[in-house]
Amino acid sequence: MTTSRAIVRNWRDADPYIGHDNAVVRAIFSPPKDGETAPHQCLQHMSGFARHDLQGGKDGDRHAHTNSEQYYYILSGEADVDIGDDTYPVREGSVCYFPPEVEHQLRAADRTEWVEYLIITCGTEGSGSKPYVTNWRQSTPGIGAHGYAATWQILERFNEEEPVTSQPCLLSFYYLARQAVSRGRASDMHQHDDKEQIYYVLEGEGTVVTGFDAHPLREGDTVYLPQGVPHMILNDRGDDWLSYLVVS
Repeated sequence: MTTSRAIVRNWRDADPYIGHDNAVVRAIFSPPKDGETAPHQCLQHMSGFARHDLQGGKDGDRHAHTNSEQYYYILSGEADVDIGDDTYPVREGSVCYFPPEVEHQLRAADRTEWVEYLIITCGTEGSGSKPYVTNWRQSTPGIGAHGYAATWQILERFNEEEPVTSQPCLLSFYYLARQAVSRGRASDMHQHDDKEQIYYVLEGEGTVVTGFDAHPLREGDTVYLPQGVPHMILNDRGDDWLSYLVVS
């Protein structure tokens, strides 16, 4: 059953556990489970939205996913990501995309600081895509598509007819973008009738309006938007930029 109202949850409210050998994991949103009715078990298309923290001096495990695509968004710190036989250095703002069946590992054994990152997963029967590592700073910003929100398109669909990224790769996800709204400005009110969406607040404070509801936002707040729910973001509570990820 599709949730009819938005759900707002901060990553700090999720119970931590240890996963992938050494990571502190907080599952922010997940699909429904039989016999359970927790509001955060709301995902209909995506299969996982979690925050991981890996301390310096440790590595995660090496693994792959069958019938799922996944990407990491690095929130803070530095690490190395192994994808197949290749190694990529990553830092804040880096995005690492893994198609199904591709082995990958995040390593921080030779670092001293924590690395914090999001892991976002979606089931897929698609194929043909390749791994991709980028940083949102490599994208060209645009404005006007959603009110006064500046948008950096980071990932887009593998079969995109008019691509704006250097390597379209997503098989079942729709896109990943970073948006930012300056003080006193807002995005437009809009809705998606064909997809669910998640906002993750990276920095700043503001308000998200969803239908007839309004929710205050701060860093770490994660907003789940079911299909068909009108929504907009306002920077009405701070002097700095309100920056957030848009996951579809």
